[in-house]
Amino acid sequence: MNQATLDTAQAMLRAMIAGVSCEHIAEAHGVTKSTVSQRTRLLASELQRVVGVLGVDEEESPTAHLIRRYGADYLEALEHFVPSAAIPPDTAPGIVTPRQIDQYVAKIARHSRCVRRDSALLLTLFATAAKPIEIAQLEVRDYLDAAGQVRCLSELRAEIGIGHSPRVLRFDCARTCAAIDAYLAERLRKGWGTHPQASYRGLAPGSRLFLSRKGQAMRIRQNGGATQQLLCKEIHEIYRRIFGYGGMPGIRTSCARRMAASELKARGAGYREIGQVLGLKKLAVHKLLQGEAPPR
Repeated sequence: MNQATLDTAQAMLRAMIAGVSCEHIAEAHGVTKSTVSQRTRLLASELQRVVGVLGVDEEESPTAHLIRRYGADYLEALEHFVPSAAIPPDTAPGIVTPRQIDQYVAKIARHSRCVRRDSALLLTLFATAAKPIEIAQLEVRDYLDAAGQVRCLSELRAEIGIGHSPRVLRFDCARTCAAIDAYLAERLRKGWGTHPQASYRGLAPGSRLFLSRKGQAMRIRQNGGATQQLLCKEIHEIYRRIFGYGGMPGIRTSCARRMAASELKARGAGYREIGQVLGLKKLAVHKLLQGEAPPR
């Protein structure tokens, strides 16, 4: 979109969220109703991809009903929207290089007020390909066994997994484990989520693996809709801030899942199998692997 079209699309989106009908929006801008639908959906999709809209999956198709339902979250995303960072989905980078991850870790060290936690969160995202809402609900026992050893081959519990199905969760990346261990050691020093036993390195096994800046569990709530989707605004904001440090257009949380899906596909996995590993439906897998032939 050029700037004039973008300004119009933003005005249309704000009007739609305010409850104005598409017919009245079209009349106000001297365009057709289909133009209103097209422009608002395109802008909403960009907000989902580039910024992230709390409660809305990045790959979800934004209908007028969805936009109005999550209106406040779309408006919040709009405040953070940088048009220059919006690149076409079919040209969006699918692979984040080790050098780019190094750059993000360096930026976290310079700018974050929770360096160890945010470094561990970034590396956990790319090592596990879990979604932010899943990472927010991980507990110490998901990462450590009672003896305090890392569970290299863990399980994402059904109650916190997208789709409510358990799946394999790997903590077999030495760099990621070192970052998590450094954060847990910091937690222990501060007395956050500890227990008096020596098991689990002195940390309460049922405490969250990642805590807020003040050492509290991040708030998880339900969206109140028919799907009862779980939301965590804090983890969403943390990742938004982390990726904002790097200033690299197109890199966002979905890149971790795209990388994992690409690697699985290269090893011969089909869309259904990839979906089972990542907790995604076949259509969502196809959208992750944009630019390839659709599944049959």
